[in-house]
Amino acid sequence: MAKVNTVAPYDRPQDVNVLMTVLHPQPIQGLGNILLLNFTGSGNSQDAGKSDTGKSQDTGAQDKDQKTPSAQKPALPDDLSNQDRLNGLLFRKADKDTGAIYREYVNLDAVAVDYPEGTTAYNKASAYFAQDNHSDRIAILDLDKSKMLDSLKAFWFFNWTFAVCVDNTIDDTTVQLANIFEANKNKFLVLQTNDLSDYTQLFGQNYTIGLKHDLSECMDAAFVGNIATLPVGSITWKFKPLKGITAETLTTTELAGINRVHAIAYEEMMGRGQTSEGRTLSGEYIDLLHGVMWVQTTAESRLETLLQTSGKIPYEEKGINMIVATLTQVMNEAYNRQIIMTNPDTGRGMFSITATPRSAQSRDDLSNRHYGGVSFEYHASSAIHTIVVNGSVDSDTIMAA
Repeated sequence: MAKVNTVAPYDRPQDVNVLMTVLHPQPIQGLGNILLLNFTGSGNSQDAGKSDTGKSQDTGAQDKDQKTPSAQKPALPDDLSNQDRLNGLLFRKADKDTGAIYREYVNLDAVAVDYPEGTTAYNKASAYFAQDNHSDRIAILDLDKSKMLDSLKAFWFFNWTFAVCVDNTIDDTTVQLANIFEANKNKFLVLQTNDLSDYTQLFGQNYTIGLKHDLSECMDAAFVGNIATLPVGSITWKFKPLKGITAETLTTTELAGINRVHAIAYEEMMGRGQTSEGRTLSGEYIDLLHGVMWVQTTAESRLETLLQTSGKIPYEEKGINMIVATLTQVMNEAYNRQIIMTNPDTGRGMFSITATPRSAQSRDDLSNRHYGGVSFEYHASSAIHTIVVNGSVDSDTIMAA
């Protein structure tokens, strides 16, 4: 590698100097990015990502390797080549223990390098990027279904919040997959089927979203693409249009059946296509849970920043007040985002924060410099999904007795 020298710019004899700074868009971080779960190997013949040379991975050899107890070295390096970057690959990471490979792509053309046009993964990505509010990236995780738990664990805290399966088959493995999301409570799994009975075994899941739509169209990817990156708390997930998805004309009975299992359809309403509801399979509303995630992750981030940027947070009233002040900022921002309801008596956010003094902390906590005496609560903001209006008409017609 060539040695990098630091060279100062030349001085020019003049009275005015204009210094220019180029600002680039920051990567979209937050709670709206999508991950496509692409199960490969062990008889799951889904689309397999390609190597740097453009040749598909040898699935036969892959299955053979999976029978070997010892971990295999990943075929692809984590470092990106210049060609990778030119192709639009933003990030790649392989898990040496499971063989799972996580990639982030900048657009549909970049996805097509590893998942050619016509593959299911490409079709999902196409539906995602067709939406107005898609992110600046899409992530795809190639993983062996038999190593699902460990593969997801390796990449759980990467830059994604909504997971969509490349294969829409709902089986016992899907139940296990949904249970992973239910246990962690900080990501959503979005499923799609045209058979509502598939959701019977998933009824009650808070963090699994069930869509009812023909599998020839990728409603799941479109659903995430057009709604998930919008400001958390500012929107409800009902009434939303999806580009490239055919709206269904549903009978009252059909819609009642979909609502009964807390699934979501893409219905035609007053001549326009819209998502029929905004619930997870438990019946809880997506926007409420998404708001809970925002409050949790933002509070964690801001408090971590407080710890990192403060020379010292004294274990006394002054330090405790610093923590409370940080949480108050988070809660006020959540209120401004409409995550928190307005208190009708004060006109402010309906939340409270409680902090116990140093004297109330245990000897062990004081010795370990641990403070666990702060708590908060808030009333979640809701939304109006249906309207009933009562009207009356005064008529001049004299009716017969």
